[in-house]
Amino acid sequence: MPPSPTPTSFIPKKPLDSTTTYRESGSFGFLFFIALFIFIASIVAAAGVFGYETFLNTSISSKQASLQKEEAAFDPEQINQLIRLDSRINNVKTLLGNHIAPSAIFAFLSQQTLQNVQLTGFQYSLNKDGTASIVLSGIADTFASVALQSDQFNAANQVLKDVVFSGVDNSGAKSVKFSVTANVASSLINYTKNLGNSPAVVPVAPPAPAAATSTTSTSTKPTPPSR
Repeated sequence: MPPSPTPTSFIPKKPLDSTTTYRESGSFGFLFFIALFIFIASIVAAAGVFGYETFLNTSISSKQASLQKEEAAFDPEQINQLIRLDSRINNVKTLLGNHIAPSAIFAFLSQQTLQNVQLTGFQYSLNKDGTASIVLSGIADTFASVALQSDQFNAANQVLKDVVFSGVDNSGAKSVKFSVTANVASSLINYTKNLGNSPAVVPVAPPAPAAATSTTSTSTKPTPPSR
């Protein structure tokens, strides 16, 4: 039996699917719209950045020109003199801030020493922290005066620190010898802090009360003048 002939027609036997073609064209159009939107947004952003940069450069140039105009209104020589004067003032402030005035210690001791006590020796040394160490020697009339002087120095604890009395000796005739070591606060010897201020004063302790003695007083009437 002879073979059946091969069909030679190119016409499709089934219709084309239009739904698939519409979906492909729709997806392509959506992606194109997004890409176009991003491209336009990039152009707008670039234009905004360029415009803002131009505005800043213009503003800076305007302010520089204004500053140069203001500088030209002043005398350069006068400006240099003011700069040198300011530098000198700052140097003076630094020197005064670091200046030490140990004379304030003598003024302080003169006000804190009791009347029955006499200071006969003074040694002074400056510490690294700005305080000062002093060593005093003195004489007093009695042990009670030495004790009162110790209380007086210890009461001035805002100025004198670590006050120690030692070497108390009454071998001398009618006198008691003693020694004192103490640290002086930096606030007392700093020249700037004490400029125009009087040294700190602590009320002097009253002397020891004397022993009570009974006395009999007699009253006398005045004699009338003779006529």
